[in-house]
Amino acid sequence: MKKQPTFIVIGAHKAATTSMHNYLKQHPEVYLIPNKGKDRLSSKPYISSLEEAKDYLNQFEGATTEKALGEVSSVYLHGDGVAARIQRLFPDIKIIAVLRNPAERAYSHILSARGEYFTPQEINNFDSVVLSRFFEKEKFQKPGLYYSNFKKYFDLFNREQIKIFLYDDIVHRKTEFFRELLNFIGVDSIFEFDFQQRYHKGKLRIDNTSRKTLISIVDSQNNLKNIFKIILKPIVPQIKSFLEKKQEQPLPPLSDHVRTEIINFYRDDIIQLQELTGLNCSHWLEGKPT
Repeated sequence: MKKQPTFIVIGAHKAATTSMHNYLKQHPEVYLIPNKGKDRLSSKPYISSLEEAKDYLNQFEGATTEKALGEVSSVYLHGDGVAARIQRLFPDIKIIAVLRNPAERAYSHILSARGEYFTPQEINNFDSVVLSRFFEKEKFQKPGLYYSNFKKYFDLFNREQIKIFLYDDIVHRKTEFFRELLNFIGVDSIFEFDFQQRYHKGKLRIDNTSRKTLISIVDSQNNLKNIFKIILKPIVPQIKSFLEKKQEQPLPPLSDHVRTEIINFYRDDIIQLQELTGLNCSHWLEGKPT
């Protein structure tokens, strides 16, 4: 019989799942699939039975003596049909989620999403631009509808199988956060993690036409003569990385105005989330930053 996961982190998106994956890999009693981000349970062709899950389960074949086998995803919480898929495949699995203030989550998502750049003119009117992108694009709204997304899991799993954390805890109480998580998945909770490394530190990406043109030239195989391809090929990644970094600036803080507008969008969902889970999210509703 193939090895199966004993726990899955289902998100939320932009709520430190990359950090969780990298920190948990340090623990000798925890085995994680090698490549975070494949999110196989949310992608087509959809898996409907263990017989169809061979490739997914192959990701756990490297486990040896570890007690807890798992996957960390940032999208399973809001992925269509994922809750039912996980319950059908692994009915006894433990489900973990980390929920971030939905306004801050959306803000981080907007600034980091693939293809999202900001012109110097937009930066001068940044609040309006951020709100426009949020209200125009469902992809920025849906991951923060925690009640709507979580109800699917609460309808399908026993509550004892579900553990919900707040992003505030991983930011301000890392040691306590991970001890509680490790207890939940059944491994040594006294393990000391190395928290020195930070992951996915946000940057504001500037839409500079000349630099974007240079990046597209570097990316294009057709724009370089064969001789230059041969010469430049070893350093193309470094050139591209240098140009992309030149398009980045430190993130501006989320303004009170944007936070309030986005929280108003989520207000009813947050209230329902508290009723469903027993979480205290009043600081979100009061507009307090993490």
